[in-house]
Amino acid sequence: MPKISVIVTNFNGRQLLEKNLEKVILCSPQAGEVILADDASTDDSLSFVAELAQKYQKLKIITHRSNLGFGRNSNHAVKSAKGDLVVLLNSDIRPHPDYLLPAIRHFRQPDVFGVGFSEIHHPNWARIFWSGGYLQHEPGTDVSRPHISAWLSGGSSVVRRDLFLKLGGFDQVYAPFYYEDADLGLRAWKAGFRLFWDPQAVVDHRHEATISKFPRRFSDYVKERNRLLLVWRHITDPSLLRSHRWAVFSRIISGPNYLKIIFAARRQMNRYPLPSFPQKLTDLQVLQLFR
Repeated sequence: MPKISVIVTNFNGRQLLEKNLEKVILCSPQAGEVILADDASTDDSLSFVAELAQKYQKLKIITHRSNLGFGRNSNHAVKSAKGDLVVLLNSDIRPHPDYLLPAIRHFRQPDVFGVGFSEIHHPNWARIFWSGGYLQHEPGTDVSRPHISAWLSGGSSVVRRDLFLKLGGFDQVYAPFYYEDADLGLRAWKAGFRLFWDPQAVVDHRHEATISKFPRRFSDYVKERNRLLLVWRHITDPSLLRSHRWAVFSRIISGPNYLKIIFAARRQMNRYPLPSFPQKLTDLQVLQLFR
């Protein structure tokens, strides 16, 4: 069996850690280490985890002096992990016993980048398609068997550590949150790797994580900006780009405030260069996989 590291990301989530962290440890006997990746919390998260670490030697703590955001915090933790496979969990995830075993078997195939877990009441596997000038996604309907997924949730999946790092990890252009996992999934598919979702790898996701603590207006703004960035980072097909330009023009006409989102996305593009990775499939070829 490959070496496994479990990473739980946290920012001011003491109450969530109390509910879930010990459950993560107990339900992950295959893991050689469980890493709490704390993003400069200002509550007493660290004191709680330090106390729990006295009980479980496999529990380790990584923290930062300043808040890095979800992507950079996760990337740093993956680099620090010792496992061949890295489990990525949000602090509001509670895994079921043996949740890892069905997922691990997929890695017998060398071209598998990662496997997404099945969240209760929210299966969490994505079908991706192009419509209305943007990349769109919807949850799949067949939850009876394992199958490919467009991407893996950044807080509910297991990935190969070496491939995660080879592809550049989560792209910082999307900071502080939203679409990092979709972007990484598209890079993995374009690089010739496969992503799976398995209905037997079950976790309970309570959806109580950090994003809900931000003002709704700010979260909506970031989501719209990053939706643009996902297109600009990945779409090169001329016909798709033409439809995208018309869609953006329509958004500007119907709401001039959309210009602010466009300018914000441009600033992010100029600030963060596109991660380099080997590309074997085009954007159209990836989209065709999910028809």
